Amino acid sequence: MTPLAIGVIVGIEPSPEQALTYVRDMGIPTVQISYPGGLDTPDGIALIKRALAETGIEITSVVCGFEGDQYSDIATVQATVGLVPESTRAERLKHIRQASDFASKLGVTRLQTHIGYVPEDPSDPAYQDVVAAMRTVCDDVARHGQVFALETGQETGAGLRRFIDDVDKLNLRVNFDPANMILYGNDNPIEALDILAPFIDGVHCKDGCWPTQEGQLGTEMPLGQGDVDFTRWLKKLIALGYRGPLTIEREIHGEQQRKDILLAKELIESITRQINR
Repeated sequence: MTPLAIGVIVGIEPSPEQALTYVRDMGIPTVQISYPGGLDTPDGIALIKRALAETGIEITSVVCGFEGDQYSDIATVQATVGLVPESTRAERLKHIRQASDFASKLGVTRLQTHIGYVPEDPSDPAYQDVVAAMRTVCDDVARHGQVFALETGQETGAGLRRFIDDVDKLNLRVNFDPANMILYGNDNPIEALDILAPFIDGVHCKDGCWPTQEGQLGTEMPLGQGDVDFTRWLKKLIALGYRGPLTIEREIHGEQQRKDILLAKELIESITRQINR
């Protein structure tokens, strides 16, 4: 993969060919894909491999979202998302193992997800339970020589770094989403780069504005139009040595999503050209 290759998050169900052709036609060479459980069959794997060969697109990560995750407000995120809710944890650990097996069949060595609101207090028994669950995840994906990346958002940079240190697994990484830190009202994404830099092996190029009401999430924005200060963030990320893919995320649908992705691509290319002069 070319260093700093631009990417985009895409769902490939029901037609990998259609989804990846859409990405190729935007001039984007890499994707993170949502785990397509309906295509996790021999025929489905064959369809995906054929679409990858025909389009030349590279999958850089499989995203393991969970059925029942809800992102309507902070309290709902705390109650439903990731590996923190005890009632769904065993089922979701199984889901990650299935996604890991699927990714292995495609030669993909990276998985990622939001694991939820990890308690800030490390003496909280729930904190230790999530640490134990994360160790299980890391061991499971290590069977296939894979790493697992934590998506930023629900924790501060310092809190996430402490969690990584406590899990203490060599294949635990970070997928750094600067907008999420702002959308959840948790941290300054530019300052957090210094704390998390040794673990960052993927990013989301996304923007957003700070929350305006307590208990609510902020507002996602087109790249460059929110509070991230994306140009400064990307320049610092690269100065810290990051050379992985730059994956655009825009959580809307339809033609406006495509327009915003293309504008994001143009902005990223402009910034990297400035750096390379």
